[in-house]
Amino acid sequence: MIACANPRLTFVHTAGILNFSTLILPAVGGGVSLAYPLIFSIQKFSIHDGAGIRTTVFFKGCPLRCAWCHNPESQSFEAEEIRYGERCVRCGRCEEGCPAGARETVGKAYDPEVLCALLERDRIFFDGSGGGVTLSGGEPMAQDEKYVRAVLERLWRRGICVDVDTCGHAPYEHFQAAMPYTDVFLYDIKAVEPALHERFTGVSNRLILDNARRLSGDGARMHVRVPVIPGFNIPRHDSTHPGSGEMGRIIRFVRENLRAEQVSLMPYHRMGQDKRARLSGWQGENFEEPGPQVMEAVLSAWQKAGFENILVGG
Repeated sequence: MIACANPRLTFVHTAGILNFSTLILPAVGGGVSLAYPLIFSIQKFSIHDGAGIRTTVFFKGCPLRCAWCHNPESQSFEAEEIRYGERCVRCGRCEEGCPAGARETVGKAYDPEVLCALLERDRIFFDGSGGGVTLSGGEPMAQDEKYVRAVLERLWRRGICVDVDTCGHAPYEHFQAAMPYTDVFLYDIKAVEPALHERFTGVSNRLILDNARRLSGDGARMHVRVPVIPGFNIPRHDSTHPGSGEMGRIIRFVRENLRAEQVSLMPYHRMGQDKRARLSGWQGENFEEPGPQVMEAVLSAWQKAGFENILVGG
């Protein structure tokens, strides 16, 4: 049995997987105790989260509240319920646990060793493609630092490449702890103008930009990822000239402050709208999807600024 943060409750640790958050578990390898964060998805055969074929681990919990978030179930650090009304058969057995799958609890906690053993099963795909594991979210760097390091170190010792997909809003000490075991940081730069960033994400970007500078200065490998969102970082009604507005500020920041090996331009999509409707209480904002002409103009702006290794869409 394992005690959770609520002293009145105990839960059986079955096969290393639990359905509760903020569990304080025994020390690993004689070290300090770990707070097990939640994971809401483990996605195999990912091809847009780093090089090669990857398995992406999505941690639950993020300090940002991006208005366009396509994974709204990733925002809270706590377990949540998603409802699928079309599956409901009106059986009246909701309290027992829905037999039709119309209610789903999002978020599981994994023992680090169990998680790494699951991930290692995909090694044949990693080795054959130059891929590996990507920690994403939510925000992996905002989780318990010792837990994330335990996962990273175990994968590193197994010879599995790990990338970390991050929004950058976390104590720099978390990045320092992860750096020895991380191949590439996939670093999001959403906006440079402080008021704009805070209006659409709910937080200041000062820590994000400072951490980006420090990571680059400390020699970390970085791939910069930029969401392309009309009405946010490019104009809504004139998206064919993005180089002089907010996108231009992002280009200048990256060029003048970071040693980015690659830039990924990520067009906004509406795939999160269904999830918003199923996740009670979450409100987002709808944006336009940038068309091919818009993405070509954004790509051209980065190329004119001297960037060569640019991906569109991943």
